[in-house]
Amino acid sequence: MDLFTREQGTYRWGSFTLDPVRRALTCDGANIKLAERLFDVLLYLVANHGRVVEREELLQAVWPNRVVEDSNVGQAIFELRKVLKAGGGADRSIVTVPGRGFRFAEPVAFDAAPLATTTADRPPPPSSPPSRWRGHLPLGIALLSLVIAGLSLAVWTGHAPPSASDRAAERAFAPPPHSVAVLAFDNMSGDPAQSYVADGLSEQLIDSLTQIDTIQVAARTSTFSFRGSHATIGQIARALNVGAVLAGSVRRTGTGLVLTAQLTDALTGFNIWSRTYDRDQAGIVTVPSDIALAVAQSMQVALPADQQARLTLGGTTNAAAYDAYLRGMALRRGARVAADYQAALAEFDRALALDPSFALAHARRAITIVAVISLGTDGTPAQQQMAQQAQDAADRAVALSPMLGAAHSARGAVLGHLKLDHESAFVEQEKAKALTPGNAGIETNYASAALALGHVDLAVNAARRAADLDLLDPNAWGQLAQVLYEGHRYGEALAALDRERAVVAVLPLRHSVLRALVLLMMGHAREARTLCAAGRDWQENQLLALADHALGQQAAAEADLAKVRAALGNDAASNYAEIYAQWGQTAEALRFFDAAVRNRDPGLLDVLLDPLLDPLRDDPRFKAGLARLKLADPH
Repeated sequence: MDLFTREQGTYRWGSFTLDPVRRALTCDGANIKLAERLFDVLLYLVANHGRVVEREELLQAVWPNRVVEDSNVGQAIFELRKVLKAGGGADRSIVTVPGRGFRFAEPVAFDAAPLATTTADRPPPPSSPPSRWRGHLPLGIALLSLVIAGLSLAVWTGHAPPSASDRAAERAFAPPPHSVAVLAFDNMSGDPAQSYVADGLSEQLIDSLTQIDTIQVAARTSTFSFRGSHATIGQIARALNVGAVLAGSVRRTGTGLVLTAQLTDALTGFNIWSRTYDRDQAGIVTVPSDIALAVAQSMQVALPADQQARLTLGGTTNAAAYDAYLRGMALRRGARVAADYQAALAEFDRALALDPSFALAHARRAITIVAVISLGTDGTPAQQQMAQQAQDAADRAVALSPMLGAAHSARGAVLGHLKLDHESAFVEQEKAKALTPGNAGIETNYASAALALGHVDLAVNAARRAADLDLLDPNAWGQLAQVLYEGHRYGEALAALDRERAVVAVLPLRHSVLRALVLLMMGHAREARTLCAAGRDWQENQLLALADHALGQQAAAEADLAKVRAALGNDAASNYAEIYAQWGQTAEALRFFDAAVRNRDPGLLDVLLDPLLDPLRDDPRFKAGLARLKLADPH
C-alpha cells in the first residue's frame, strides 16, 4: 500500500493527529518527534488500522531490502506504545497477535481535507529503496544537527516537525555496507587516571576490526572527537558515514574490569547486539578481539578462520605488559614534544621487559622513535643510534608476527624516513596495506611511501581512503592536500585544505604554510605572502623567502633566508636547496642538494616530486644525486 500517493489528509484518534505528508505526530496540538523508522512503523499500522499487519509485511514496508533482527520490530512496537501511552492513549493501542503480527486497535478517522503543501514537499513512501548516493554530508550540515541532544530512539516534544530538506538528508544517507564506528568507551571507574584503559581498549578494538577485510571502520581520531558530545547515534553515524555505531563503558575493579558494549544500527536506531564482559586481570587482554568477533558475527559478516586468528596478532597474554602498552599508547596519543614520546617509549620498554615477544609493542616502539627523531636529537651520533634502535624494533616485530600489518608499516616508516631506502619502504607498506585494509594510519603511511617513489595516483588514492575513514580528522585532509601538492595537483590540494578548514576553524601552522605554498606555485605570490606574513617560525620564513623573491623583493627575501638559517643551522640542506632552486641560483641549490644527499637528509623523502626542486630536474648533477639515492626521476 502506497501511503503517500493516496488523497492528502491526516489520521486522527483520541488526542493524536498523524500527518503523513509533513511527517508530524501531534498530541493535543503539541508536536512529538519520532525517529524516522518509528514514524514509518506507526504510519503503516495506523493506515492499516483494524486489520492484522503480518510481521513480515511490516518488515518489508519499513525496512525494504535490509536484514533486520526480529527483535528490532518488537523494540519499535515497545517504543511506540510508550509514546502513545504518555499522550493519553490506551495501554493496548497496538495489539500483538501471537504468531502473526500487530493490529492498531484505536478507532481512526481520516480527514481528507486538502493540505497547504506541494507535491515537491512529499517524501517517498517508507517502502522506497534507499538512495544510491554515496557521498558524505557537508560537515557544516552534519555538525549543525549536533545541537539536538538525546538517544537514537529518543522522543522530543514541543518542537516543529522536520523540514523537507531535513527529510531529504535523512533519506540520502546511505552508508557503505558493514561500516562501523567505535566510540571512545566511557571511563566509569570513578578515577580519571584510569581513562587510559577505556581509551586503549577502544583503540585496540578499532585495530582488531580493521583486520577484517569486509568491515569498514571509522578511524580513531574521528570517533573519539565525539567524547562528551550530546549527539545521537544517528547524528554520529551521518557525520562519519557509517551504518552502525559501537558504544560502551569500562569500569576498572580491583581484580579486573567490567566492560559493556552495544552495537546500534544507525538507519533504524535499534540495538543489533549488546553484551557485558566481566574479566579478571588476566582476561583483559582478549576483550578487544572478543568484541571484534562478536561485532562481525552480529553484522552477519563471514569470518574465515585465518581472519579470526588475525584479531589477536601481535598481542600478549601478560596482563601487566598489556597495561604498560595501554599506558604507552595513551602517552603517544597526547605527545607534542620529544619528551612526551620518550615517556611513551619508557612504557613500551616496560611492556617488552615483561613480554619480549609482544610484537605490537615492538612496532609501536619503532614508530615512536621515528617521531622522536623527526623532532630532532642532540646530534648525528645520537640520531644514528636511535635510528638503529628503531630498525631493530621494527625487524623484531615483523619476525615475531609476519602477518601483522602494523609491524610491516612500522618497518616501512623506519626504512623510508630514517634510511631513505624508498624501494624497501614501499614494499613494506604494500604488505601492511594488503594485510590490514581499511586502517587509516596504514593508508597514510602507504601514501607517503608511494609518493617517495613518484607513484602519484597510488599515493592520492591511499590518502583519499585515509580521509574517508577519518572524516573528522583535520590531519587526514591536510595529509591528502600534501600528497596532492606533491603531485602538482594544486586545485585539488586547495579543495582538500578547504575540507580541513571545515573540520577545524583555524588550520595548523604547517597546513597554513602548505596552503601558501600551493598558492605560490599557482602564481599567487602576494596572497601566499599574506598568509605567512607573521613569520612565526622557520616554515613561514621559508615561504616568505620564496614569496618575496617572486614579488621582486630580493633584499627582503635574503632577510627571510637569514631567519631560516638562524632557526635550522647547517642541518637543513634540503630546505636551502629548495630556496636557491626557486631563486634561480642553480649552482648554490645543487651545492646544498649534494650536501643533503651526502648526509641522507630526511627532507629528501619527497625529492622525486617536490615542486620546489623542479628547476633542477634537467641538470645532470641533480640526476646524479638521485642515482646515489637509488631513485629515478619520473618527470
